[in-house]
Amino acid sequence: MFDKINAITKDLEDIEQEVKILLNMHKISFLDYIMIKRGSMDYPEHLEMWKIEQIDNEIEKLKSKIDELNKVRKEYLVF
Repeated sequence: MFDKINAITKDLEDIEQEVKILLNMHKISFLDYIMIKRGSMDYPEHLEMWKIEQIDNEIEKLKSKIDELNKVRKEYLVF
């Protein structure tokens, strides 16, 4: 059980690092990304759609790993 949790946690950390790298490469902050996705902020001129799609893909991976971790938590740790 702990091996599975540790593997998921490692995957989460790897994906987080990938998101940070992409954000830095595209010169936006995570807050900027969230504001853009919510529609509260316009796309910066230097930011092309494919760059946002790269970040979106990593965020989706992050969400799926979080869901997987929650599933494991509910399976094994609910008393």
